[in-house]
Amino acid sequence: MINTRFTEGDYDLDEEIDSHLRRLFYIKPKAATPKLNPYIVEFFGVLSLTDLRAPQRKLWVIYHAKQPDLDKTVDAIHEKYGKKNMFDLYRTPVFSGAALRESVRKHFSNLKWFTTGNLLESPPKSHFNDEKMVKTITDLHYLEHQRLYNYVMVKNMWSMRYR
Repeated sequence: MINTRFTEGDYDLDEEIDSHLRRLFYIKPKAATPKLNPYIVEFFGVLSLTDLRAPQRKLWVIYHAKQPDLDKTVDAIHEKYGKKNMFDLYRTPVFSGAALRESVRKHFSNLKWFTTGNLLESPPKSHFNDEKMVKTITDLHYLEHQRLYNYVMVKNMWSMRYR
């Protein structure tokens, strides 16, 4: 039985042959792929923030973090804005928290909201409350799922067509 697990000092014949063939046939070298652990889940979340100096302001803080860093990220936000002033409104595992964060920021900036960093502020006399915020973010999350599904289905269709 061949041992397929290598340590750093082991010699990998397949990699060596691949690199020589790439040089021989003038093929671009493989890009260095980051070693990602697919078992570490990424989360996207929204915290509802109440400003004690101006309670009529409606503020939300968006964040994304991998599962091991989630508590540190939320604690840092609590430390910055105060733990008593906020509560966890929405948290869900996602494929890419950064992409969902950017789509949420883009959506709300198109609605003429004030978006600075991770902070979202609705304009004065806005009809948005926490329930509408959750519904909007859920819809944006669904659209993100739909985009990924469509991408995978198109790639599958092309691979099936050219077999």
